[in-house]
Amino acid sequence: MPAAEHALSRIAVLPAAVADAIAAGEVVERPAAVVKELAENALDAGATRVTIRVEDAGRGLIEVVDDGGGIIPEDAALAFRRHATSKIETLDDLRAITTLGFRGEALASIAAVAEVELVTRVRGRGEGRRVLVRGGVVEEDAAAGTPDGTRVSVRQLFFNTPARFRFLKQPATETAVIVRVASELALGHPETAFVLQVDRRQVLRTPGTGDLREAFAAIVGAEAATAMLLVDDGSVQGLLSPPSLTRSTRDHVVILVNRRRIHHRNLAFAVEQSYQGLKDPDRYPLAVLNLQVDPHEVDINVHPTKREIRFRDERWAFAAIERACFRALRQSPLYQLEAAAAGDALQLRETTVISGPAWTPSALPPERARSSLPPLTYIGQVLNAYLVAQAPDAIVLIDQHAAHERILFDGIWERLRQGSAATQPLLLPRIVDVTPEQAASAAQQRDWLVQLGFEVEVFGERALRLRAAPAELKDGRAEAALVHLLDDLARDVSPEVRQREAAALLACHGAVRFGDPLTEATAGALLRQLTETAQPITCPHGRPTTLLLSDPQLRRLFRRP
Repeated sequence: MPAAEHALSRIAVLPAAVADAIAAGEVVERPAAVVKELAENALDAGATRVTIRVEDAGRGLIEVVDDGGGIIPEDAALAFRRHATSKIETLDDLRAITTLGFRGEALASIAAVAEVELVTRVRGRGEGRRVLVRGGVVEEDAAAGTPDGTRVSVRQLFFNTPARFRFLKQPATETAVIVRVASELALGHPETAFVLQVDRRQVLRTPGTGDLREAFAAIVGAEAATAMLLVDDGSVQGLLSPPSLTRSTRDHVVILVNRRRIHHRNLAFAVEQSYQGLKDPDRYPLAVLNLQVDPHEVDINVHPTKREIRFRDERWAFAAIERACFRALRQSPLYQLEAAAAGDALQLRETTVISGPAWTPSALPPERARSSLPPLTYIGQVLNAYLVAQAPDAIVLIDQHAAHERILFDGIWERLRQGSAATQPLLLPRIVDVTPEQAASAAQQRDWLVQLGFEVEVFGERALRLRAAPAELKDGRAEAALVHLLDDLARDVSPEVRQREAAALLACHGAVRFGDPLTEATAGALLRQLTETAQPITCPHGRPTTLLLSDPQLRRLFRRP
């Protein structure tokens, strides 16, 4: 149809019911959003205890009860009006938000798509108030007897928006999201006791003592909580898992800004960056970290659900978290073998309790602090793969490849940071078969390859002529290392990450292999060099280099007194 034939439409203000439904769609996307908004209101009200009850994955009932300050009776119905709030008054207030809620949209949005009952009483005052709202319309508003605090009950969620109801996930999925939201709120506010009941079954209870480790133990488990490292570095406080405690997904890193849970990919990446060379690349840490920021330096009014924020200086935030995690991890303990409960098996764990003054962590400043190994006396090599050494009151097993990787990595990393190359000319140039893409990468990244120690030139569309290689690479290993590097060049990563990954790759290709027999002199030199590295307990890829079996453990295993 030609444009001229379109009927002209008049501009009109949307009816309140339609506008409220649109706002509800932004704020109330699923039952967990209701839990989040109501629990945040309870925290803003100064609650020391928050009880959340959920039935039928939130579709039947969501109820949040708190012992906070309550709402003045004459304001109870007003709280359901859009943009009605007690938390900001002026535009300047919006530029420095210190509360979890502030938009005045939560109750209005929830009430637009559900039946909501609010019963509240101001702490220490007389009669309370009960307000019932259905589909955005106040149906009851009267005095009521009730304990101090506020109870908000939400029933028949999305009763008037069936399309939204159909887009909900399976009940188990929605329930899992609710549990996660409640858990993250409890971790952000350990001074408040949280109780979550799902279908009349208690699934969460935190003590509310103010101790983050105790709250973490209630949610994740006592064993994991005990292992967590304390982070206390200027503007960043919290808990961080040691390299041996990881998960298979990224879902276990909780970032808080001024105790508000946020989702920020860059800050979560800052946590991962601090583990470079300390864990397997396909494993991820656990963390609860709060970044304290001047409220004027962040804008939290950029997303309807307030889960995303904007920093005035994001680089500062990234550096603060990465530095705090780095310093905590550098105090991480050594790996040690431990007898299992039955006494007939061994398992890997980390420990800081090792006898003798030589075992204590280095007293260097935090930015240079490192894990340390005791003096090692070489005993022998077994299976042409492992070195056996003796330390004070312990036997030490060393993975010869991982240990040599760490030694080479530290040297390569240091020379790359200084911009110096260690090149070894080949007696005869080697022709390396590559793909056209790899040949193009070699031509474009020639300066970078030279810095690493490679001297190459394009030799046709599918070949390179290799004239020199890094000094760390033994004869015959340079070609494979070069091909792997060219593959990595196709990845879009930061210069520092590329530099670190290249150093790790060269170290891996240059290190002694499993199956390589070592002389006593070579093995002894390897042990001495390992003790001098910055991070002797892991290879650059995060695998342990050493395992420790202490004399007390040996006695337990052999059932000796």
